[in-house]
Amino acid sequence: MRLLIISASAGYGHVRAAQALEAWARELYPDAEVRNVDILDFTAAIYRKAYAASYLKLADRAPELWGYLFNKGDRPKAQKRQAAIIRAFDRIEFAGFRAMLREFAPDHLLCTHFLPAQILRPYEGKDWVNFSLNLCVTDYVAHGFWAQPNAAQFFVGSGEAREELADKGIDRGRVSVTGIPIMPQFSREYDRDALCAKFGLDPAVPTVLAMSGGWGAAGLPALVETILGFGPVQVIAIAGRNERMREQVAKVPTPTGSRCLALGFVDNIHEYMAVSGLCVTKSGGLTTAECLAMGLPMLVPNPIPGQEARNAEYVTELGAAMIARSPGALRHKLARFLGDDELRARMQASARAHSTPRAAVDILRRVMEMQRR
Repeated sequence: MRLLIISASAGYGHVRAAQALEAWARELYPDAEVRNVDILDFTAAIYRKAYAASYLKLADRAPELWGYLFNKGDRPKAQKRQAAIIRAFDRIEFAGFRAMLREFAPDHLLCTHFLPAQILRPYEGKDWVNFSLNLCVTDYVAHGFWAQPNAAQFFVGSGEAREELADKGIDRGRVSVTGIPIMPQFSREYDRDALCAKFGLDPAVPTVLAMSGGWGAAGLPALVETILGFGPVQVIAIAGRNERMREQVAKVPTPTGSRCLALGFVDNIHEYMAVSGLCVTKSGGLTTAECLAMGLPMLVPNPIPGQEARNAEYVTELGAAMIARSPGALRHKLARFLGDDELRARMQASARAHSTPRAAVDILRRVMEMQRR
């Protein structure tokens, strides 16, 4: 059995979901031949950069414009125009991708981005297109670009997303509400006291995981300073690969009785989630799914219009998150959360109740048990 997992490096979530599916597939199906590729690796550098950077730059520098384009693109005419543009570049840019498909001869394709389905649609009926094509939606909503009629199965994170695909002409019978695939580490239980000892934290003091600033250039350091104002509190601040940002966070004054861990890139975010009681973060689909799996309530500052805002609204409706659309709202909701034991318990229980830590297992079983086309 050959399984080809395909992502596109146009945002963190698509690649991370593919990595999660690969990790689970190797664990569940050790005899299968599993390959994980980024479809943009088969294109010229200029195309790859333009495609991948378009969302990242717009979301970062012009979020309102991105939100407008997201909503405008969720219409049939816009989707047809975008598909036509993709096909115009197809013969040149994706020849290497098609050659790889012929060489690998997969039984199943499992895609965490809609681009492969767009590319392959004109080739339906060709003798080398003898695999099942399956799409895994990486947000809790389903934009129109995911409604690709040549997909055999769709895997979504919510009933809302299933209905949105149905609105766009996809038969509900082809859509499974499985949750969003996340790494196996998020499906395990952890000893919080042992992890607190490992990180030098006091298990009796509230701990907030901060991964997003939300407003302007001040970003994470300003957020950390705000959280520390509600002490005693422990803050774990993740700056990723931005070393300058990490250094700025490390310089934030820490009041007596509180503590701040200023960290860069980490590969054990699940452990930091396990010791935390609240995560202040962007609401990407994968991050949201990971927080739910760890029973970790979210506070989303100023969500980016488009899929992140829709994700934040979804998880807030579940009772597992709060949205802060201004610095004042952020301070108010931090104070409310840290000062209300019952609220914290309700939000943690809601996160757990709506989590799907083994979504990848469900997805893989549904795909691997299909008959080859």
